[in-house]
Amino acid sequence: MKGYSIFFARIIYAISWFYLAPAIPYIILTFKVPLNLAGLIPFSFFLGSGSMQIPSAFISSKLGSRNTLVLGLFIMSLSAFLIGVSKVFYQILVFYFMAGVGASMFFSTGAAILAYLNEKKVSTALGVYNSMFALGGIIGLNWIILDEKLGFSISSAILSILTILAAIVNINKPNLKMNWKIIKDKNSFIIGVASAGVWGIYYVVGELFPSFAKFYLGIQILQSSEFTSILLLSSMFGGLLGFLGDRMDKIKLLIISSLLGSIPALLLYTKYYILGIIIMGLFNELSISIVYAIASIGKGINSGISLAEVNSLNILIGSLFEPIGSLAGNMIWVVTTILSLIPLILLKKLKVNV
Repeated sequence: MKGYSIFFARIIYAISWFYLAPAIPYIILTFKVPLNLAGLIPFSFFLGSGSMQIPSAFISSKLGSRNTLVLGLFIMSLSAFLIGVSKVFYQILVFYFMAGVGASMFFSTGAAILAYLNEKKVSTALGVYNSMFALGGIIGLNWIILDEKLGFSISSAILSILTILAAIVNINKPNLKMNWKIIKDKNSFIIGVASAGVWGIYYVVGELFPSFAKFYLGIQILQSSEFTSILLLSSMFGGLLGFLGDRMDKIKLLIISSLLGSIPALLLYTKYYILGIIIMGLFNELSISIVYAIASIGKGINSGISLAEVNSLNILIGSLFEPIGSLAGNMIWVVTTILSLIPLILLKKLKVNV
């Protein structure tokens, strides 16, 4: 398998997704802002990443895949440094939005280069790609250790340096330009909408279950970051199962993994909630890995545009699951499980040779 430097960059990239989460209390106290504004921090990143997925793919069609990937990592590096030296709260939001923009430039181009380099093992390569994201997420959730040992500014500077290194080691990758006309591919739209529910329930579980357990089940489970680490750890192993997509029918595997990546959410009502989390993480990640593989079939470097469209639809539709889940109260896992499975019906409309 080729593209190990991209896997390394994927780990560093993922740290930026999570490293501010455990630092939010520090940021709120340091900048003296109301607690109800804490949610703006992750929202600023998702806004930058979600809104720029397709525009970044267009940029890649002009600059080339490698140049866009490297530029995205440099932007993320600059963001981490500037966040570390921020003096007011709104600067954190602006610079974390910048990180989201840089992340959007990395995701689809990195996956596209991997698909190009590993044409006969696309599912395997993209499965490892997702697995490395989970690994980076675990590191990011524990980045608070460096914050406490070295200080927030220095730990942010270290992440900035690591991100620059990730950019440098990928300068030798092929700089192929994508064909923007791929954006018209109907299969990308179908698979993006069909998988949005599976994508959405994963994040609902990761972010809302700790609160659900406390207020509805009356139990105090692990700290949120530790709980999310369990979800990410199982996801890391789920991504490594991506090789199955190279050995069996991808659509059948997608359906099976989607069911097993969503229905175990119902176990969150029981004392077996940890088992539910592990099963969900394992198969949900496998499902998304197969989604990326299907979107990349036969497209080579052009798969970056399809992956950007798929990811944009996942974020746009899947992010709605959190407010819906919150409004559902103690029916949250029933409602979100049903909603996650309904879009899978669209898979009947896919016209691909898998």
